[in-house]
Amino acid sequence: MWQLLIILFLGFGTTNVLLRRILAKELGEHNRLINAFFYVFFLFPAALILTFVFPHNLNIGIVNFLLLVFGSIIWPIAYILVFRANKIVDAGIIVIINNLNPLFTLAIATTLLNEVLDGPQLLGIGLLILSGILAASTFLKKQNRVSPQGIALCVLCAALFGVGIAYERFMLGSVDLGAFILYGWTAQVVWSILFARKDLRTLPRLFEKHAKKRMTLVAWGIANTLKSASFLVALKLSGSASIMSATTNFMAVAVVISAYFFLNEKDHMREKWLSAGIGIVGLFLITT
Repeated sequence: MWQLLIILFLGFGTTNVLLRRILAKELGEHNRLINAFFYVFFLFPAALILTFVFPHNLNIGIVNFLLLVFGSIIWPIAYILVFRANKIVDAGIIVIINNLNPLFTLAIATTLLNEVLDGPQLLGIGLLILSGILAASTFLKKQNRVSPQGIALCVLCAALFGVGIAYERFMLGSVDLGAFILYGWTAQVVWSILFARKDLRTLPRLFEKHAKKRMTLVAWGIANTLKSASFLVALKLSGSASIMSATTNFMAVAVVISAYFFLNEKDHMREKWLSAGIGIVGLFLITT
């Protein structure tokens, strides 16, 4: 069942990345506001609906409640940073560098969640490192230079996503899925509002000024919500943060291909295809 959800995650995730890239290029100055828009008008309603879909016990104790409230800040920060990275780095590079996020997940999962790695999986980790380094090295070229700041943002986002996945797996072992969604996702909504509090009054003007982007914003919000829900349920069913973190990086290939055809992003294609291929081999070794 979780494998099917991963397929859905990859589809919605690829759509999310491409639409986010479009929005970042044209509405990059409204970064925090757009993220708050997603959390308030899409993720929060989804949290309320899913809370009634999945059985839940809301009496989780003060420690788990505080962990959910303060731990959930990881995702709003990561989304703000990846949106900024999308403004200066193309979608293919971002997702390929994101192949590094299993390294951060595995480091936590093997020490705190008692997940065990075998030889092939360790080899897979090495290939993932090579894949990320190859993608990041493109900014060293004199032609078609990619911003070092953009590369640094991508690596930071990979770290945050990796830590976030391990954090979610840990919390799903302490509270049920319904409680996690209600408390954890609601906390993310609150954090996003706090980050965008100075810009909230400009939301009506944003929609009025960029009327042609309304449908793009809505489509992005829906895709991002369905991506988040698919991943979270798959994480709960699979029971492995390491496998889930690694498996999601198959999105790199889908994004590279989609960005090539739909966003006309054709720079560094040799490095992208090579790093994506190496990443796929590494991911195969980790997940089999």
